Amino acid sequence: MTQETGLNILHQKLKTVSERAGVYRMLDSAGKVLYVGKAKNLKKRLTNYTHLDRLSTRIRQMVSEIADVITIETAGEAEALILENNLIKEYRPYYNILLKDDKSYPYILITREETPRLMKYRGNRKGQGDYFGPFTSGLMVQQTLKELQKIFGLRTCNNTYFHNRTRPCLLYQIGRCSAPCTGCISPSDYAQRVHQTLAFLRGESIPLQSELQAQMRLLSNQERYEEAALVRDKLMALNHIQNTDSETPLYQTDIVAFYRQGDSACVQVFFYRSGHAEGNIVHFLNNIADTDDMTATFLMQFYDQIPPPKHILISDDISPDVARALSERAGFQITIDKPMRGDKKKWMTVALENAEHSYHQHVQEAHIRQDTWEELRTLLNIPHLEKIEVYDNSHIQGSFAVGAMIAANQEGFQKKWYRRFNITFAQTNDDFGMMKEVLMRRLTRGIKEKDLPSAFLIDGGKGQLASVMEILNDLKVENIAVLAIAKGENRNAGMETFYLGTAPNKPIHLDLKGDLIHLLQRLRDEAHRFAIGTHRAKRAKNMLHETLLDIEDIGEKRKKALILHFGSARAVAGASLDQLMRVPKISEKIAKKVYTFFHG
Repeated sequence: MTQETGLNILHQKLKTVSERAGVYRMLDSAGKVLYVGKAKNLKKRLTNYTHLDRLSTRIRQMVSEIADVITIETAGEAEALILENNLIKEYRPYYNILLKDDKSYPYILITREETPRLMKYRGNRKGQGDYFGPFTSGLMVQQTLKELQKIFGLRTCNNTYFHNRTRPCLLYQIGRCSAPCTGCISPSDYAQRVHQTLAFLRGESIPLQSELQAQMRLLSNQERYEEAALVRDKLMALNHIQNTDSETPLYQTDIVAFYRQGDSACVQVFFYRSGHAEGNIVHFLNNIADTDDMTATFLMQFYDQIPPPKHILISDDISPDVARALSERAGFQITIDKPMRGDKKKWMTVALENAEHSYHQHVQEAHIRQDTWEELRTLLNIPHLEKIEVYDNSHIQGSFAVGAMIAANQEGFQKKWYRRFNITFAQTNDDFGMMKEVLMRRLTRGIKEKDLPSAFLIDGGKGQLASVMEILNDLKVENIAVLAIAKGENRNAGMETFYLGTAPNKPIHLDLKGDLIHLLQRLRDEAHRFAIGTHRAKRAKNMLHETLLDIEDIGEKRKKALILHFGSARAVAGASLDQLMRVPKISEKIAKKVYTFFHG
C-alpha cells in the first residue's frame, strides 16, 4: 500500500459520506482496525486526512496503510463519544491513544445481601453491591476498613464462614464485628448500621452525625448509659477520621489536570471522596497531536475503567457532550467544569504543577533508561537489544522446586511476558540441571513460535553460564547474548562479578555508582522475587492438600474425592457440612470430621 492508494480510498469514501456526527474506522488490507475516531461532521473530518502536508509523519504512515474506511452515523456527538470508546476498547487500534488497562484499583464494597458484608474488592464490578473508591493504595483501603469495622461493626467474613458459625469469632470479642452470624445483633439494628456506613462513605457526614447524636440522647434519657457511651465513642471516631485540612472539602469529585508539551502529555487525576483526598494517579500519553479530541478520549477511556464521580474538575475547555455521554453511561448526572476562581482554582493550579513536574521527571527518567539500555547493549556487544529475559530457580532442599523467568525491555518490566516452570525431570537439588530444564523448554518453544529474546541474564557464576551455553550450542541457537551475574563476597550488593557467554573466563566489574549495575541488580532481584513468590505459592497449595491427610479417616482416596468434587483443597476447607455430605464416598460421620477440623 502507498499514500496515493490510501488517498484514493479516502476520496472515494468522501463521495458518499454524510455531514452528520458519527464514528469512523480506518482498516488495513488484512481488515485490522488502524484507527477509530469520532466527528461532529464526518465529511469534514475525513477530508482533513487528504491534506498530507498538514499531517504528522505518523498519520501519513497510517494513510499509506488504509484499505477501507467504515463510517457509522450517530444521533449526536455524545452518542459518538460512547461508540468511539466502545470500539477503541474492542479493537485496541495501533494509532489511537490507549490507556494501559492492566491496572486494577481497589474499592470498598458493601454487598447487597440479607446480611451485607464489608470488604475490599478488586476487579470488574460485576457483583451486586455499593462500590466506593477507587483507592490508589491497598494499604489505604485496609486502614479504612479497619476504622469502619471499629465504628460500625459490619461483618467482613465470607459467606461460607458466616453461615456456618455457631459462636462469635475473635473480631466480636475485640469489638470489630457485631456478630450477626450468631444473632448477637438484631437484623433491624444491623440494617441500621449498614445504612450508617453507606451514609458515611457517601460523604453524608452531617445527617449521620445528627442521627447518632439523637440516638445518644435517646439512650441517655432511657438511662442506657453504656450504650450511649458506645454511640459517643462512635461519634468521636467519626469526627477524627472525617477531619480535613481544607476549609471547603470536596465530595465525590475528581480533579483532572493536563500538561502538554509537543506530541505528549501528562495527566494527573486526584480523587476526593467523602471530603478526603484518596490519592492520585498519573498517565503519560504519546502521539496526541493527531488525536481528534485528546481530552474527551482520555475521559471516556479512563471512566470506562473506574466509576466516575458526580463532579469532575478539569483544566481544559471541553464540550458539554462529554458530560452528557458520561452521565448516560453512568446512569446519574455528572458535571464537568473548568474552575475559574476560588479554592477550586487553587486546587487545579496545584494539580497542574504536579502534572508538569511529573512530566519532566518522566522525560528525564526516560532519557536515563534509554542511555542505560544502550550501555547494556554495548556491554553485551549486540546490534539490537529488544528484550532481555532473566532466570532464577527456587526450592527448599529440593522440595517444591520451580523455575521463574521475568522479562524487560527499554520501558521496564513487562509482566505479561513472565513465565513459571514446574521442574519435572531434573534433579531438584541440582541447580545446574534445573536451569538446563527451564532453558531447554523455553528455547524449544521459542524456536517453534519464533519468539526469542535478544539476551539472557543468568543468576549464577561461570558454572551456570557454561550450562546455558551448552544448551544454546546443542539447539544451535545463535544471536542470543548471555550475561551471568555472580554474587559478590558475603553477597554484598555492588560487589557482583559479571561474565559474558562470549568471554566466560574474563570477569567484568562495573562501576558501583553507575546506572548499569543498578539496572542489572534490579533485573536479578525481580527474578528472585518472582521465583520466591512462585515457590511459596506452590508450597502453600501443597501444604493445604497434605493437611487433608491429617484428618482422621481421610486417606488418599477420600482426599482425591474431595478435591475432584470441590476443585481445590481451599474450597474443601470453606465448604459447609451439607456440601461435604454430598461428596461421593463421604458419609455424614466423615463430613462432620472434615468440617470440625477446619471450623472447630
